[in-house]
Amino acid sequence: MPISEMNYQLLNNTLKLQQIGLTAAELHGFISGLLAGGNRDETWRVLLADMINDGQPITGDLASQINKLHDDINQQLNESEFEFQLLLDEQNIFMQIDSLVGWVNHFLLGLGLVQPQLAKVKNDVGEAISDLRQIALLGYEEDEDPQELGFAFEEVHEYVRMATILCHDEFAGVKVSSTLH
Repeated sequence: MPISEMNYQLLNNTLKLQQIGLTAAELHGFISGLLAGGNRDETWRVLLADMINDGQPITGDLASQINKLHDDINQQLNESEFEFQLLLDEQNIFMQIDSLVGWVNHFLLGLGLVQPQLAKVKNDVGEAISDLRQIALLGYEEDEDPQELGFAFEEVHEYVRMATILCHDEFAGVKVSSTLH
């Protein structure tokens, strides 16, 4: 099933059962960062195992789910119709925001592992990376209006989605004439 249909809670529960200290959103963000950074070989498996499983290979049902997730992200990022979607917790706006912040943090981690010179990147991509670093610091007050947060979340969510595609276009060698603004 494609990412948009993947059950966030199912993947999240599998991660918990395996005692992996990541959410499904963070895992999706990390793999997205690796792919957007231009990773095209099997080293992503080693990087992921180092990060979530003390360097041990990931096996069983979790390995199957992660392989499917990787393949779906890769396919979406390589399509020219901007089909890429983030996998986030959708329980409520507060969970969505927390999920997005975790996604962005892990995206930047994955991206930085593949592209260690991120601080030197200029133009629209450099600006997008700088913006993502700011988004990774987002927070909210528990008493904020959920509807207002929802509108702001949708704008930030879409920006993160397009910034991911922009990074992939830059670092993975796929050139699509688009700008973020």
